Formats: sequence, C-alpha cells, structure tokens
Amino acid sequence: MSFLTAVKKHKNQKIWIIAAVAVVAVALIVTAVILIRNSSLFYKKKDTGAIVFKMTEAMSDTLKEGEFQKGYMFTRTEKNLMEDRGTSPWLLSWYVLPGTTRSVPALESSYVDTYNQVLLLDSYILEGKKSKADKLIKAIDSQLTRDDGYLAEFARISDLVPDRGDVTIFDGCDRNEEPTYLLMEDAPASLAATSLYLRVLMDYYDKWGDAALLTRIEEMAEFVFATDTMTGYKAADQLAKPTPIPVSEDMPITPEPDPEEDPGKEKLISLDGLELSSMDLEALYRASVLFPEYEEKYQEWVKIVKEGKISETLPLYAWMYTGNGEYMYYAGSAGTVDLLPSLYTMVQLARLGELDNDSYAWVQQQMINSEFLYTAYDLLSGTPASSVEAVEAYPLVMELAIIKGDENLFRITHAAIMRQYATLSTSQALYMVFRNMEEGRYAVYARENLLLEIYLR
Repeated sequence: MSFLTAVKKHKNQKIWIIAAVAVVAVALIVTAVILIRNSSLFYKKKDTGAIVFKMTEAMSDTLKEGEFQKGYMFTRTEKNLMEDRGTSPWLLSWYVLPGTTRSVPALESSYVDTYNQVLLLDSYILEGKKSKADKLIKAIDSQLTRDDGYLAEFARISDLVPDRGDVTIFDGCDRNEEPTYLLMEDAPASLAATSLYLRVLMDYYDKWGDAALLTRIEEMAEFVFATDTMTGYKAADQLAKPTPIPVSEDMPITPEPDPEEDPGKEKLISLDGLELSSMDLEALYRASVLFPEYEEKYQEWVKIVKEGKISETLPLYAWMYTGNGEYMYYAGSAGTVDLLPSLYTMVQLARLGELDNDSYAWVQQQMINSEFLYTAYDLLSGTPASSVEAVEAYPLVMELAIIKGDENLFRITHAAIMRQYATLSTSQALYMVFRNMEEGRYAVYARENLLLEIYLR
C-alpha cells in the first residue's frame, strides 16, 4: 500500500468516526429536548388559584402538648385498611378490631368508597409520593370511572381485587356499611367524588403537572360544569317521603304512611337535583381561575349552596337543590337533618370566605356547650335527633377552626378527637381515630383518618 493510499484511508476513517459521533450527539440532543418538553422541569405552569390554610402556632402547640401523633396516622391507616387487608391500591371503608377472645373475630368492609380513594390520592400528593399517586390515578381511571365519565360512588372490593392471596378475609357486617350501598346493586355516579377528583388533579398539576395534564383538567372542568342535575339517593324508612316545603311550625313532619309498606324496613329514596355537599366549590373556583369562561357558572353554584341554609334556628344546609329556587331539606319521616353533609358544605363555603356567620356560630355553640356532635338534628328545634356521635364531624370542625384562626374551637375539637384516639401501644388501632361500636367493639374508618392527615399537615 502506497503512502498516499494509507493517508487517504486514515482520513476516511476519521470522517466516518466524526459522522457517527455527530449522529449520536444529534440523537442525544433530540432525546433530551423531548424529555424536557414532556417533563415539568421547564414547563411554566398556570396558576390554579390553590387555597392554603395553616395552623397557628397555638394550634400546633395544642397537638404537640397532647398524645396526638399525626406523623404516624397515615401509615397506620394504610396498614390497617389496605396492607393487612391485601387490597392495594385501595383503602377499605372500615375495619372492626377483633375482640379479646377468638370467638369475636375482626370484621372488615366489603366496599371501597371512591371519595376516600381520592382523599388518599391527595394525601400521596401532599406527602410527595409520586409513584403511589400515579398508580392510584391509573387505578381510579380504569376501575372506578363509569362509562359516562363520572366516578362511581363505591365499588365492591371483591370486584376490584378478586384474588387477595393468603390474606385472611374477615366477615363483613351490614350494620356498619353505608345503607345506600346495601340497597343498590349498581353504584351510581358521584358528583362529590368527581368534583373532588378535579381539585386533586389540580393539586397534582401544581406539583408535577405538565401541559398534557392541564388539557385533561380542562376537559374534566367542562364535563363537571355541564352538570345541571344528578340523581341523589338516601336510605330512609318506608314512611319517608321527601318534603320540599318551607320550614315552619305548620309543616307536617311525618307524611301519611302507606299501609302497604312495612314501616320498619329501609327503602331507597331517589331525587333529581344537585346535592349541596357534592359540589366541591373549591374545585370549581380553581377551575374558573384556570378557565375564566366558567366564572359565571361558578358564582351561580356558590349562590345555590349559600341559599340552601335551612333556617335561623337550624343554620345547617339542605340535602338537595331541586331547581327553580326550591330545596329538599331532608328525606325521612322524622323531620331530621343529617349533620355531615352540612359540615362538608360549610367547609367548602368557609374555604372561599362565603360561610354564613350563623352557621359557624352554631358549630361553635355545639362544641363549646357539649363538646359533642351527633349525626342528626331536629329540623324545627335544632336539638340532637340522634344519640350517635358523629366522629367524622370533628376533622371537619378542626378545618373550620383552622380556616377561621379560631384557636379555642380548635382546642375543644382536639379534645373531642382525643376521646376517640388510640394511644395504647398494644392496640391494632394505635395512632388512629376509632369509633365505638355495639357490644363494646371498636372500628377504624378511612374517612376521618384521611381528613385529619390532610387538614393537620
């Protein structure tokens, strides 16, 4: 081989090497650009109008001075209602602890409440657990979302997780289940879970979101704002007939009974309208910040909710808005109002600065005077119409206190929660809020523990 031929061959090799390096470099640059474009690293997020309330220093001191261990509540909730039940990624609605003897075994819910799963998702986001959040979003989208786009109100765990492996499955107990679940074969749509999901997806967007998620949020907002009416369901006795007339001393509390029906048996009442507690007003507000075309509709819904206050004597809120300025205050033959839906409504209004002063004062008065809240109140007198303590109510009242900066109400409500808080080191419910059940049993429910995890961060 001549000297000139060798030099020429060497130059060709260098050219090929340079070309190969250039191709690889271009490929790496293109890949990096795609990754950056699809990530949230350099994506300028839009403002979702997130609303944040923090505990005062005195409130934090109240927690520190007691036995409350908020850092462990979340992990204990996952353990008792998911991990030990073999139901990942789902939380069961409740779990009744075993008795002191083998003849009194544990009980567990047969159902998954969709609203609880969305609260769990929000907890993952607040805790920065992105992989768990992503997994749960996929599960909600594939297994709890109906064909019409709404989230289902509930699902049977046997349908979601048909094979739970070697996990011990305990018997369920109908008396602990949500009555509507037992009376329905197919789960209805849940505006409450769907609108909460919209808000939680905005929380995800604020933390990790990108343009693709914003597009999904926009599509979901359009879907939720288009909701004009939904069918609401309540379990009530056979004498129950919804009574949408104004509250007064002359109103008939007990409708005429139907002699063909058994008054001792529950039935399912359904009504078309908008349940006030199902409209997540904060989600609607934040969606209207992102997409101003919904501002008018948002204001209309706030007005509907605010005008649903029952009376000065009982400044709780109606069950449902049925249209044309009319509200359904209760569904039942006894003329009683469920407390919890009203408290959810109050928290939504308070977060937007729209809560009626009378409603907040009523809550303060109940807690200051008795330090107890009950599941139902008489429509006319406003006195307790139930002997069952509404444990789920206390986290909601604590949130009201945080929003208002009311340190006295926070302290009183904290004391009420501590009555139902497990501190015994050998207890399976350690560091969880529990409920007293019949026959001296104790149960832990997902709802109040998730709410406290979110509110007391």
